Amino acid sequence: METTLLTGVPETMLITLWAKATETQQNGGLIEDNDAVRMMKQIDYDFSKFKKAKMSQAGSCVRASLIDKETREFIKNNPDAVVIQLGAGIDARYQRIGAPKVEHWYDLDLPEAIEVRRKLLPESERNTYIAQSLFDYSWCDTVKAHGKPILVIIEGVLMYFEPEKVREFFCEMCNRLGKATVLMDILFYSGVKHARQHDAMKKMDNDVEFKWSVLHSVEMESWHERLHLGREYFMSDHDQGRLPLVFRLLCKIPYLHTRFNQRIVRFEIN
Repeated sequence: METTLLTGVPETMLITLWAKATETQQNGGLIEDNDAVRMMKQIDYDFSKFKKAKMSQAGSCVRASLIDKETREFIKNNPDAVVIQLGAGIDARYQRIGAPKVEHWYDLDLPEAIEVRRKLLPESERNTYIAQSLFDYSWCDTVKAHGKPILVIIEGVLMYFEPEKVREFFCEMCNRLGKATVLMDILFYSGVKHARQHDAMKKMDNDVEFKWSVLHSVEMESWHERLHLGREYFMSDHDQGRLPLVFRLLCKIPYLHTRFNQRIVRFEIN
């Protein structure tokens, strides 16, 4: 399948697809995603250029596995949940965690990404797609209309937007949604404006840049009175020894631990 529709930020979803597929084919990998393996074989794209991006491979899979863990826990506690994954790309999280019988699971992304997604991961009765920008806030009305517990998942997306846009996005969510849980990743702080030094991003023919992060997750609580930090994970604490030794040693230094670490964060909108 051709991927000529994917340029700019949407093209970056091929990095995480490659990472999960490659990891799955290794014994004892950080994640098991057979749909990623299948999809990668169906896509006409030069994935070989990522073969040396071992940091991205491990990092993407640690990130995905931690969000999977938190998602399963939320659904266990809220079996009638409405889940929406923003910037879903061709991530098969719904399938990967066993197609849970929730109230509904939405996957949202730009039209060009959803067009590719529909060819590779067909919709089902409980899992349907929304082809629009995450900044088109009509999706808030869609999930809120169910009257059920809401989980919003945002993975590998917000680092590509300006800080003002990210803050506006969270304020809009807080104003439009009732009670909700948000699972997201936060780029390592020192990575802002350094996408061309990233082991996988530098292999792509685009000018996508990392624009947003925060040094301390709790800083985001000041954005809105209803936004509260629930839990955070630091990647170097959950890599199972897969990240480079020098990186893990540097992350033991308190000053560098936050600056070098990607985080998975759970926020509560109360």
